Formats: sequence, structure tokens, C-alpha cells
Amino acid sequence: MHDPMVVAFTIRRPFPQRSTSHDAKPGKPRWSIRHHHTCGSSCGADRAKHEASNPFPWWRPGSYSTFWTIAGRGWYWPSLITIWHVEPGGRDSGEVCKHYTRTRTADGTYTTRIQRGWRWHVHHWRIQVIPLQQLRRRLLTRCAWCGSRSGKGDTVNVSNSGSSQRAPWWRGERGLYHRDCSAIARAHHMCLCHAPLCDDTDSTGRPYGYCARCAHRRPFQASDPLIERMRLLAAIPAGRRDAAAYARVCDLAQAEQRSGR
Repeated sequence: MHDPMVVAFTIRRPFPQRSTSHDAKPGKPRWSIRHHHTCGSSCGADRAKHEASNPFPWWRPGSYSTFWTIAGRGWYWPSLITIWHVEPGGRDSGEVCKHYTRTRTADGTYTTRIQRGWRWHVHHWRIQVIPLQQLRRRLLTRCAWCGSRSGKGDTVNVSNSGSSQRAPWWRGERGLYHRDCSAIARAHHMCLCHAPLCDDTDSTGRPYGYCARCAHRRPFQASDPLIERMRLLAAIPAGRRDAAAYARVCDLAQAEQRSGR
């Protein structure tokens, strides 16, 4: 997937927020604040040093996880400021400003060395101040489907296939949706025909690609349960929301996931 942006630095908020999803599970540690490291191929020449000592010294901020478990209760340290590195020329991240180098040794194997200099390319930085972004979304950004505001627990922050557009700060962001509105919008632009006329078929014989009947796109390997769920969302009128229908679709998706395990 093409992406010219990668996080260079993150400045965390000085106080955490509760994260119930990270509460200690039975049999798991009830106290955990630091990273756990398992050496892999990327460690290269540092592997022996890691195995002989602690690769995450206590005095470095990067040694600590953003998710803490304290007395069994989960906490999360959200970002306050995020500094992004944007690859020049719109290239994929790491193509121009290398993140690692590989060197071939005499025995034919390769050693990998992590590069960190790209993080300090100030001329490639894009700074994201999270509180200002949240304020902008609350006051100026509107959902591209229903047109309503972003609210607490109902934020407008979903981009369908990277379709969000940059705009001057006083106009708000374009092409963003509520989570349920995003799903409804995708359903309205998906081929849901009972007998689609597509040029391609996958290995199981399911058609995919643009349909000659409805001029919409049929997803690759779209299962019958997925199509049925999307039909429930597509029945919602354009520009409208239906919390009950969306909840039912989510329940059906979770039931399918559980049955497939």
C-alpha cells in the first residue's frame, strides 16, 4: 500500500486515560509499563548486546509502552503532538530517506542495520497537534454522508479509501465520515446485484470488479453474508443514519467471525 507518511516522533499527553480493553486478563501480569523485547532478524549485530543486557534501559522514554497495566487496570497515554515524516516526491516511506541498510557479508548472508537519521529531516516534517485537530473537527468538520457534526463518542474521523481532502483550517476537513455513515456510504457504492455482470471471477467463481448492471464495484472475494449485510445498509436512504440497522449488521459480522474460528 502506497503511503509517503510515517511517524517520526510522538509527544504523549502528561496524563493517561482509562482503557478497559487493556485490563489484565486472568493469568496475565497485573503490572506492566515497559516494552518486552524478543530479538529478531532486524536486531543484527545488536542481538548479542540485547540478549546480554536490557535493550530498553529505564532512563529512555521509548522504553515504556503507551499502554500500562497498573493493579490490573488498563491505561493509555494518547498523543498530544505527532511529528510525521513525509517522503519527498510522494514516494513510499523509506524509499528516499532510508529506514535501514542491508549489507551482504562474505558468506552470502545479509546484515541489517536500522537507520534513525531520517527522523531528523526537519524539512520533511508535518506536525499534527491533536487537541487543535479535535477542536477543528468538533467546530468545522461535517460528515460527508449525513452532514452532522463530530461529537464525543461519535467522531467524524473515518476516511473511505483515503478519500479525505486537505482544506484550509477555517473550512474543516472534507471526505470524512462517522463510523456508521462510512459503512452506509460504502454499501450505497457497492455492487449488490443478485446476478452481477462482472468481467472477472475469483478462484471460487465469485464475480468481482465493475458491474455492467449497476456500474458499481463488486469487492474481490465478497462472501454472501457480507453482501447480505451490505444490502441492509444500502436500504437506508441516502444521507440518513439508522443506529438499529447498523447495530444489527455489526452483530451479524461478529457472529460470522465467531463461527469461523
